[in-house]
Amino acid sequence: MSAALSIPMALLIPLWITAGRTLFGIEGNLVAIFAATAGPLLAVLMLVSAVRITVSATRYQNFGAPLRTSFLLLAAWAAGGAFGFLVPDVGGSPGRTGSVMSALLGEEAAGISAALANPAGILTLGLTVSLVVVSLREAAQLEGERRKRAAVLRH
Repeated sequence: MSAALSIPMALLIPLWITAGRTLFGIEGNLVAIFAATAGPLLAVLMLVSAVRITVSATRYQNFGAPLRTSFLLLAAWAAGGAFGFLVPDVGGSPGRTGSVMSALLGEEAAGISAALANPAGILTLGLTVSLVVVSLREAAQLEGERRKRAAVLRH
């Protein structure tokens, strides 16, 4: 299941982080900043791993990602979702700044939201980079196994 969702989520998570706050009426400078920096970076990293995961999943009888990859995918998606929920935006119209958390729970949640946003962002990036490494390694491992089987069949 995670392999089938990997490509759509590779686009949705960076979009949520970049502009998800606008769905809650929060309009600040971070949308433009993230659209030029973090959004494309995360989208490229997530797409690279998603494509490798999807290609590798086609080699399994049940079209699936290995368990380790699936857990990394879920963790990266959860961290990205949390980051988009927590990251505060400022510089917009008065009364239209804050985070999704502060929009839903009130302005008193803005401090907690801001305090948790940085660790969530770091975790999102770290998990995404780990996912790229793991997905590329697993793809190389599958290719090596395929070549060994082909060599055995030739002899």
